[in-house]
Amino acid sequence: MQESGGSSGQGQGGPSLCLEWKQLNYYVPAQEQSNYSFWNECRKKRELRILQDASGHMKTGDLIAILGGSGAGKTTLLAAISQRLRGNLTGDVVLNGMAMERHQMTRISSFLPQFEINVKTFTAYEHLYFMSHFKMHRRTTKAEKRQRVADLLLAVGLRDSAHTRIQQLSGGERKRLSLAEELITDPIFLFCDEPTTGLDSFSAYSVIKTLRHLCTRRRIAKHSLNQVYGEDSFETPSGESSASGSGSKSIEMEVVAESHESLLQAMRELPALGVLSNSPNGTHKKAAICSIHQPTSDIFELFTHIILMDGGRIVYQGRTEQAAKFFTDLGYELPLNCNPADFYLKTLADKDGKEDAGAVLRAKYEHETDGLYSGSWLLARSYSGDYLKHVQNFKKIRWVYQVYLLMVRFMTEDVRNIKSGLIAFGFFMITAVTLSLMYSGIGGLTQRTVQDVGGSIFMLSNEMIFTFSYGVTYIFPAALPIIRREVGEGTYSLSAYYVALVLSFVPVAFFKGYVFLSVIYASIYYTRGFLLYLSMGFLMSLSAVAAVGYGVFLSSLFESDKMASECAAPFDLIFLIFGGTYMNVDTVPGLKYLSLFFYSNEALMYKFWIDIDNIDCPANEDHPCIKTGVEVLQQGSYRTADYTYWLDCFSLIVVAVIFHIVSFGLVRRYIHRSGYY
Repeated sequence: MQESGGSSGQGQGGPSLCLEWKQLNYYVPAQEQSNYSFWNECRKKRELRILQDASGHMKTGDLIAILGGSGAGKTTLLAAISQRLRGNLTGDVVLNGMAMERHQMTRISSFLPQFEINVKTFTAYEHLYFMSHFKMHRRTTKAEKRQRVADLLLAVGLRDSAHTRIQQLSGGERKRLSLAEELITDPIFLFCDEPTTGLDSFSAYSVIKTLRHLCTRRRIAKHSLNQVYGEDSFETPSGESSASGSGSKSIEMEVVAESHESLLQAMRELPALGVLSNSPNGTHKKAAICSIHQPTSDIFELFTHIILMDGGRIVYQGRTEQAAKFFTDLGYELPLNCNPADFYLKTLADKDGKEDAGAVLRAKYEHETDGLYSGSWLLARSYSGDYLKHVQNFKKIRWVYQVYLLMVRFMTEDVRNIKSGLIAFGFFMITAVTLSLMYSGIGGLTQRTVQDVGGSIFMLSNEMIFTFSYGVTYIFPAALPIIRREVGEGTYSLSAYYVALVLSFVPVAFFKGYVFLSVIYASIYYTRGFLLYLSMGFLMSLSAVAAVGYGVFLSSLFESDKMASECAAPFDLIFLIFGGTYMNVDTVPGLKYLSLFFYSNEALMYKFWIDIDNIDCPANEDHPCIKTGVEVLQQGSYRTADYTYWLDCFSLIVVAVIFHIVSFGLVRRYIHRSGYY
């Protein structure tokens, strides 16, 4: 069949781009119940095939709905086509005959997840402006970014909510904001996973209507694509034909026909979308494919094509209005005044009849498309190479600037969540006041106060380490969805995120370290002078930095913050035992250097006692008398060399670095192990 309107391909719609997928199969390990975990690990894993020989194509101008029951493979097919799927995936995805790599696919397409994944404390404008730094060319000016953000907010109907925090937006507004975020790069192909989930009928209709407009009109940008892809403009090669193999047995996938004039008129009632047609280089219509669950009849009519799935297989793909005839030819009559989508899904789900409707439909579909995807591709290899050449000119912002922007985001989140931060800080200071009251009775340096001083220093060290380590164990389990998505989409590098996260804790560690010590020092150690205060505060701050590394390590061990907290107990026990307080660590040489508690305790004890030359020693004491600070250190198996303090400071930094390296590797494994859709 020939494309209707094919002769106008060089006009407003631009030359046609066709994305094709062929023989896609996806396998996942079978989940088997067993009480013997060791046996589960050792035996050979079975695999389930989630996608089975899925083939199809979509062209610019198409708005496609993927329909099917729960577990039919809708989201899996969407993720497989968009190259957002990890794991055992086989098959090919090509653009106008050219095989697409994952990094290329993420540049020319966007994936709208089912659930909004963003920073809820940002406003709509702040979120889009922040993402524009990562998704637009590094040479784009701030003014151009602001203009792009303003156009997108106007286009999706969020101009009046631009300065409202995301957490205060309605479900429909958040969905449209996610759509605006994906349109920053002006992608040709949009993949939307159930974009109407959780929305009321009006909001759902508005989202799909916006997608319909994007597919049947021009591209989204108001300015030149130079803002996105660099200085090279995007132009149609001269003499290129938009005809697409009129003699091939292709499934009809054309743009809106004249019979849909009422639908086009309805879309003209969206004046805000006028900014989408202002790009001088907007030569391409878009193509969007959505998995959708039980659309209403008016939403269903907005789709130009549908794909029906059953058991991981495609049982129909074609124009929306031709689906009814496809079913009717097999004896499945569409009742009057019935939602076609409901009828198709009900027919597929009916397994109790004399025949399996899904199998019957699949047999007819496979007969009609036999050989279509087994030979040459549907369109000639004419255009996508030039398009990809311009895509490859895209330059992201530099790594250092990525770190800076992510640090700004982390700090902005902390400021916006100031209430919870102040509550946590208040409890932290209550602990400081409690310790200062408990040890305020320490007077001069006598035999009786040696143990009290050691106990107070031990509590100082432990409080800093436990507060900061347990305060960050939730970080990665909570942030993994955002990291998976934004790193997977190539928004920024994982290393930039991790470094920004670590650096954002450094000023907090130093601030809390000195404030916490100030309360206790003023009550207990004030007679020792200001230099000791600076030295102890610096060491406590480094202990907090090392504790952050320890806590992040625990956070990265599991994808659940509950499991991360529970697995901390054995680590805490080992570190405390070899910290030098509960055990003479010289009896087990070398193990003390595995404990960050040891370095912290030793450095604090060293700074406090090394200059003490005389400790009162009454003549009537029955137990051995400690006369100098050096003897106190030797009794605790601490070093007394001149370099001890700085060596311990350096050791805490090394411990922190080791924890972070291991943690980074674990997080990286989680990110690359599964898809990020």
